[in-house]
Amino acid sequence: MALKLSVIAPIGTSPPVITEFVQYVEEGLGERISDLTVINTSDPYIVSCTDLAEQAVLDKYPHINFHRHQLGFEDIDSEKKLYEFMLDAAGVLKEQVEKFNADKIYVNSAGGRKDAIIALSTLCQFFPVSGIFHIVMPDVKSFNAQLEKAKRDIEEIGRASDKKAYYLSKKEIFEPLMYPHPSTYSVIKIPIIPFSPKIVKNLAKVLKNNKTSKKSSGLDESHIRMLVSIGVLTSDRNYLYPTDEGRLFLKIIEKLVGTD
Repeated sequence: MALKLSVIAPIGTSPPVITEFVQYVEEGLGERISDLTVINTSDPYIVSCTDLAEQAVLDKYPHINFHRHQLGFEDIDSEKKLYEFMLDAAGVLKEQVEKFNADKIYVNSAGGRKDAIIALSTLCQFFPVSGIFHIVMPDVKSFNAQLEKAKRDIEEIGRASDKKAYYLSKKEIFEPLMYPHPSTYSVIKIPIIPFSPKIVKNLAKVLKNNKTSKKSSGLDESHIRMLVSIGVLTSDRNYLYPTDEGRLFLKIIEKLVGTD
């Protein structure tokens, strides 16, 4: 039986990054995607961009199950919303295995805001993904000009009652935009080193308690110093204490991998 491959991709105002990556995986790597989950905010234009990406994927790759995960806000413009995004994204990552039975997970980091992409990449250190990728478009000025030219049509597909019919009626505009020749862009794999499950479990145990002895924490001194320096823990000579930020991070760990 073939391995099931899931792709997770945040989307912003540049919908072609979704289809370019799908094209790269399917035709460049020769791998078959079973499920694609696009994470979008509730901003009306970004919803329209998601509509376009969905129709373009289903038109060319009908075997792919396209899923949408819409966040409950229009923009990630505060620390609170960033943590909400991380909790949502943690659920999306876990869903690939529990709901879609994925054997491999690829994350396309080319779409959406930079802070969201950094946060998503951080989550991938705690969850067994097979690769994080980014798309580079050398002629970005020409690419942005094409996007701007198509902006009204993208807005219209968002308003259309029959989005498939609208996509097909504008296919001569949309298809070259969404599926440029592979020579016009490149895809790079971003190196990532995962944390061992043992370290994650020990950290979660410390974050769950109000006070933990350094000796019994299971964390070495150098790791403790790093955790203190980034504000996840505070410490005195003998004990560790979770910060509010650390407790928020505990919720993310629990959603991703549990703490049992």
